[in-house]
Amino acid sequence: MSNRILMKALIVALCLPTAALAQQQEVERGAGTWEFSLGGGVKYMDGELLDFLSAGGASSRFTTGDNPGRLVPTAALRLGYNFSPSWGFSLGAEGATGGGVRYVSPFAAVTWTANLNARTSPFVTVGTQVTRITGQNSRVTHPSWGAHLGLGVRSMVSQKLALRLEGRMASEHYADLPLNKATYPLMATLGLSYFVGGRKPAPVYPTDAAPCQVCSVQQARVDTIVRTLVDTVVMHEPAPDQLVLRVQFRTGQSELLAKSRPVLDTIAMAIIHTPNSMWEVRGHTDDVGTSESNKQLAQARAQTVVDYLVSRGVPRGDLSANGFGEDRPVFSNASAYGRAQNRRVQLIRTPPPPTGKPVQ
Repeated sequence: MSNRILMKALIVALCLPTAALAQQQEVERGAGTWEFSLGGGVKYMDGELLDFLSAGGASSRFTTGDNPGRLVPTAALRLGYNFSPSWGFSLGAEGATGGGVRYVSPFAAVTWTANLNARTSPFVTVGTQVTRITGQNSRVTHPSWGAHLGLGVRSMVSQKLALRLEGRMASEHYADLPLNKATYPLMATLGLSYFVGGRKPAPVYPTDAAPCQVCSVQQARVDTIVRTLVDTVVMHEPAPDQLVLRVQFRTGQSELLAKSRPVLDTIAMAIIHTPNSMWEVRGHTDDVGTSESNKQLAQARAQTVVDYLVSRGVPRGDLSANGFGEDRPVFSNASAYGRAQNRRVQLIRTPPPPTGKPVQ
């Protein structure tokens, strides 16, 4: 008996191989998100139930053989709604077949997730289920009640698509079983989850400072050159020639994504048309990770921007790179939206151009 319990616990534990690798890459999935999941795997049948299904003569038992085997292929379909980045509710069904027997298990469950906005997010699910078992000769049985407990992990492969690994142990009570009425089947599935909808969290401002300004602008002034730069520019204090460049990098790396090059191409052109000007590229991060690693990442990303601008014709002597890491946030790091704003690259002219009227 103890070996059986140990084996079942081990199978469930195998469904969390990447839980310790959870990373806080925010992708804005939160309250109001619908999650559609589809997966396949195996079902490990309880011995008491399998003995009952295979008992009797060939014309009276559920199964087509005396020993149909405990592992049967299964598929699972689920539709869930996430009330917050941590709590959700789902409805679904599982289907399995083996030894001439079909198992259909509709279920309802509540899910707790460590952080739905993380790139890798462990979760726990608990709920109720009832399995309808149909065998040969149209024999049918089902439990009077059932419940389940599951563990799993999601790993995002894109903004809306996640790889979902889940293991679940059920407890079902069958009145038809001659001796022990309780059964404990196990199931493990691997599949995909697709997210739809969601409400963007409101910005959270620091409590010890005035609200930061979020400016939606279409044009920015670089000395006397006016060119379209970015759709959104975030500035801690309103000042000319201090721009937050919405450039993107690979997660946790300093490699520039191709979609960010048009922004930097425009910046390079503006700087080239502003001779004898000096510019500082500043890298900033959120507070996820250690302070030292964040400074190193911020410095590397700032240097990447400098190198790209140089490749577009900007004199290297006109540019410098400086990484501040998490030390200069413009929003609170308590929300996914705030952390996204803090991960930024800032371009500053040093010193700023004179503001007085030109001499006639």
